[in-house]
Amino acid sequence: MLQGSRSDPPTQGVDAPADEDVEQERLMDSRMYMQATQGHVGDFIRILHSISSEKELQSIILCQVSPRKNTCLHIAASFGHHDLAKYIVRECPDLIKNKNSKGDTALHIAARKRNLSFVKIVMDSCPSGSGASRDVEKAEHSLLRIVNKEGNTVLHEALINRCKQEEVVILIKADPQVAYYPNKEGKSPLYLAAEAHYFIVVEAIGKSEVEEHMNINIDRAAKPAVHGAILGKNEDMLEKILDLKTVHQRDEHGRTPLHYAASIGYLEGVQTLLARDQSNFDRYHRDDQGFLPIHVASRRGYVDIVKELLQVSSDSIELLSKHGENILHVAAKYGKDNVVDFVLKKKRGGNTPLHLATMHAHPKVVNYLTWDKRVDVNLVNNKGQTAFDIAVSVEHPTSFHQRLIWTALKSTGARPAGNSKVPPKLSKSPNTDDYKDRVNTLLLVSTLVATVTFAAGFTMPGGYNSSDPNAGMAIFLMRNMFQMFVICNTIAMYTSILAAIILIWAQLGDLNLMDTAFRWALPFLGLALYAMSLGFMAGVSLLVISNLHWLAIVVFIIGIICLVSLSVPFLLLFIPSKSTNRILRYISYYPFLLLVWASEGPKIKQED
Repeated sequence: MLQGSRSDPPTQGVDAPADEDVEQERLMDSRMYMQATQGHVGDFIRILHSISSEKELQSIILCQVSPRKNTCLHIAASFGHHDLAKYIVRECPDLIKNKNSKGDTALHIAARKRNLSFVKIVMDSCPSGSGASRDVEKAEHSLLRIVNKEGNTVLHEALINRCKQEEVVILIKADPQVAYYPNKEGKSPLYLAAEAHYFIVVEAIGKSEVEEHMNINIDRAAKPAVHGAILGKNEDMLEKILDLKTVHQRDEHGRTPLHYAASIGYLEGVQTLLARDQSNFDRYHRDDQGFLPIHVASRRGYVDIVKELLQVSSDSIELLSKHGENILHVAAKYGKDNVVDFVLKKKRGGNTPLHLATMHAHPKVVNYLTWDKRVDVNLVNNKGQTAFDIAVSVEHPTSFHQRLIWTALKSTGARPAGNSKVPPKLSKSPNTDDYKDRVNTLLLVSTLVATVTFAAGFTMPGGYNSSDPNAGMAIFLMRNMFQMFVICNTIAMYTSILAAIILIWAQLGDLNLMDTAFRWALPFLGLALYAMSLGFMAGVSLLVISNLHWLAIVVFIIGIICLVSLSVPFLLLFIPSKSTNRILRYISYYPFLLLVWASEGPKIKQED
């Protein structure tokens, strides 16, 4: 190898820094690499002859590779140099099967570049036994069956990268069996074509006769092509795939197309599948987890699909999974309150869903169930537990959810069974550490409010008169907004001082005194914040916009909206929502839902 050949080739195109060593005697000369990227056949031949004469290795020069094991044919494919590729294939036909470090042949790279004309030219240039060129449809099958490290054939790459349908059909005609080969994701070219709405490609595959190979593909755990059509959400494509009778329809998890359509909420697909299912097999078929399609829809919260399935088979509402759960159980277990609400309105529900919703920490579902008069909140399960027993014995991921569930159950009259086989969880004894941070925080806020309102009391809006007979008097003394400002500011200062004094008593360390002080200081501080907000609104209206009525109206509207919004979380701290009084329950209904909504963080969707 020449010294110049050890220099690093350019990193554009198919190459990048090498991740594994290549034998030095097989490392491509940098001059030949450069000419391959340029695509000038004459210059390439001159460099090839020059290197061959220098090293006397004419038979193996074209087999040299770059650091990423790319041959000259790989590089020509990357840059789309057709004439150069034809020359290389004629001189060294074996290069068409060579793989680089990713397992790609030159044909893989060309398909990834959406250059199937390159694939056809290279395959047409591959000489037959007689030395004559042959059409791509007559090329040897092994070329299209070569897979890379992702399990993709050239046909996979062509479909993944959305090549033109007419060009893809040429590859299918060359080797129809490849259309059913799954890659490592289990996706066959037929699956990809169905997902991409490639009608011409699917039709070409359907006309091929490869039934004898289907068992091989099932053994490879290929995803059903009909699932690809469902994922693509195209009814016409779904109909076309279903017409291919030889296509298997259940995946490695035992899910039918109806399971799959229900799991992604594809209502039109469910309707199409139900219309085609004359034997009623699919709607009663369980997957490997023991779920029927209606259970899957309930688990996902797709009410429209649940309704559709119940319309064609009303008995599905009673069907159980292999775990003994009906659709109401499943919806309650996975927190799908919309399905729970629908089923309860359609069917007289039991109480077991209440146990499940409590156990899996779904306060919104618990709230729906406790408001339904048909649900007995004190009915026990097979362990002798009521839902209230579960609420106080199971540690949920968030204590706030646990408290919301406990509140919902307590307000509807739920009580422990008394004969539960599971001992209740012992409550943690309170200590000063439980209150210390809260008391210090409230003390800091109340001190800041007192300081601000005290300063505002001596910095009156508009200032003071400097001339007789009203010298020293506030300029806006007789304005209604000024009087409102003074009253609100005074209330805010004294209530915040009162809260601060109460919290100072809480520092004595007595637990009972600390708890009492906390419960009294909180409403005083809330009143101070509310009064300070009103005072601010009055002061701004008085100083800045007293002569602009439209701006005054806007400020008042904004202030009222904010004050109402401030009132909601403030009142939620004091409304006794755990009371069984019906009036208080109605008052706290929407505030409770607001707390549930606020407590729900983003959830990661888990696939089946």
